[in-house]
Amino acid sequence: MKNSKQSQGRDTVVVPVVTLEEVLVPTDRERAELVASLKQAEADVAAGKTKPFDRETFKKRFLAICKGEIA
Repeated sequence: MKNSKQSQGRDTVVVPVVTLEEVLVPTDRERAELVASLKQAEADVAAGKTKPFDRETFKKRFLAICKGEIA
């Protein structure tokens, strides 16, 4: 299987998918922190404070996380 392919003019990356994963329900504090973080990210995007997507950097970081090299 190829690791990437050209599909409808857009690059794609094949990633592992796990189904039915048991996760902890976030506490009210964790939920509030997550919502605040997402709102901040949306504000950063709206203000143009984002970096262009770099496919190779994303791939390296993703694989390092999967291998447990990055927490």
